[in-house]
Amino acid sequence: MLKHRRIRILLVLLVSWAATVGVERFRGDLPWLTAAVHALPWAALVAFVWWFAEWTQVRRRPS
Repeated sequence: MLKHRRIRILLVLLVSWAATVGVERFRGDLPWLTAAVHALPWAALVAFVWWFAEWTQVRRRPS
C-alpha cells in the first residue's frame, strides 16, 4: 500500500467520490453536476471514516 497517509486518504476520497457520482448519475437519473455535488458529502464521510480507522490503529512507542 502507499506509504504516505495523506495520499491514501486523498485516493479514498477520489475513488469514493467517483463511485458515488456514478451511482447518483445512473441510478438516480441526475445530471452530472448535481450528481457530483450530491456525492461530495458522502465521499468526505467515507474518507473521514478511513482516516479515523487509520488514526486509531497507529502504533505509538511507549514513553
